[in-house]
Amino acid sequence: MKNSDQEITIKYKKEGYNFELLIFLKRGIDFKQGKIKNVKEVLVVEEIFKDSKKGERASTESLKKVFGTTDILKVAEEILNNSEIPLPTEYKKELIEERKRQIIEYIRRIGYDSKNNMALTYERAKQLFEMVKYNIDINTPIEKQANDIIKEIKKIYPLKIEYKNIKITVYPDKFKIIGIIKNKYKVIKENWTENYQAILEIPVGLVSEFYSDIGKICGDSCIIEEQKN
Repeated sequence: MKNSDQEITIKYKKEGYNFELLIFLKRGIDFKQGKIKNVKEVLVVEEIFKDSKKGERASTESLKKVFGTTDILKVAEEILNNSEIPLPTEYKKELIEERKRQIIEYIRRIGYDSKNNMALTYERAKQLFEMVKYNIDINTPIEKQANDIIKEIKKIYPLKIEYKNIKITVYPDKFKIIGIIKNKYKVIKENWTENYQAILEIPVGLVSEFYSDIGKICGDSCIIEEQKN
């Protein structure tokens, strides 16, 4: 993709103060989507600026007053989490096309054609996608958009999705992954005790990916049990 390492300026205003960051465009997008965890990888230079063009740094007093810290990385993370990344028009078009391909591939992997009970080809999934009018959002998770599109397809075509219910128990040392799980998979029921427990509804075509994902981010701090539907 073109301009993937392009450097851009993020501008942020809070409590009457102006702050600026210099970031790598693609890495900034990946950070916003949770693909990059360390904000240090996103920054062109580890500085918080008042005016980046003039090379004027924000004062330590302003950082302390507004953010409660002078830690550059903590301030940069807050600014990124609360800012929109300005995208060049051409790059945005490329990004939307990439998301479109990912959504179509997601539909292909989990869908069946009820008319012949056959798995979908990519071309067939693309045809179904094009049957509904949907504006792709580059900041919304692929899975959520795909599931919204599937709901619309089902209104006009008998697309079939088979699901499995899976119970997951997350121990306290991994509570930070709960948001990741809830973003990607549908939660039918959840319960908080000393642990977090949830029943997830997962398309059959994504079950193996689910096990792989949980193994990577949770390890032995999660218990997975398949439920009878």
